[in-house]
Amino acid sequence: MSPSSPSAESSPTPTRHIAVRHAFTLTLLVIGLWLMHMNLRVLPEAGVVALWIAMTLLMAHGGFRRHRIRRAAFLRGYLEPTSQWPRRLRGGPLMALRHLVIGALLGGLLLITLARIPTQEVWAALLVAGFVLVIGEALSARLLRGHAHPQFAPELARRGALRFTGVLLVIALLILALQARYPDLTGATLEQAVWFLVHHEAARSHLLEAGLQLAAAQDALRLWLGQQWFPQGVESLPALFGWLLILAEQAFLAAGFLLLANGLLPLRPVTDSLGDPRNAPVIE
Repeated sequence: MSPSSPSAESSPTPTRHIAVRHAFTLTLLVIGLWLMHMNLRVLPEAGVVALWIAMTLLMAHGGFRRHRIRRAAFLRGYLEPTSQWPRRLRGGPLMALRHLVIGALLGGLLLITLARIPTQEVWAALLVAGFVLVIGEALSARLLRGHAHPQFAPELARRGALRFTGVLLVIALLILALQARYPDLTGATLEQAVWFLVHHEAARSHLLEAGLQLAAAQDALRLWLGQQWFPQGVESLPALFGWLLILAEQAFLAAGFLLLANGLLPLRPVTDSLGDPRNAPVIE
């Protein structure tokens, strides 16, 4: 019996195993977000702040990692490999600060949105979106095999999968938002509408409560304007477009969820993504 070859011993994790692991990770993420939804309003201030910081760091980590890869691809196209500028311009504290700010903003919005999710169908949409992201990334990696540079193909596959999944998730959330039931504010003044929705928002954490009440005031303004301008609902095409613009905040939930997923999931190994013998390391 011939001994096994070194290449077989050092072969990368099969694509199917990576996809299953990523799908399991995203399933746990959705379960964790659901548990947060159930308990956010009763968490103390320290718990809410800790969750906000964790979301911020996770989003920032994923965005910073991918941004440096895109920067490296840009610099490689314009600068000589022997130059010192690629190392100096590869991204450092300023790039990290940018992603921390974005993560803090989206993390805070996501916490408020999680506490106010009205229907269970939203969780099914998030879970399906996680599976679509995993499958889309695997298919993108297969399509890029032999075409994209092996060092940058994992980022390209992730980018395409995130955009495709994001579009589908926003569409699904908008459909659910259009089908949801809202209070009738047609006979109320704007002040009454704001007071009515804000009055129903409460939380143990003062920081979260303030965010919930601000979001409720924004909802009251949007719903009041929508019901004044389009009192017949979405029976006409202009009214449908108007309500879609009014409910466009669903994009924040989609963006926050996908950025969390991006931070949790490592990029695919180079050899797994491309099947290329040049096992160039991904720039970290």
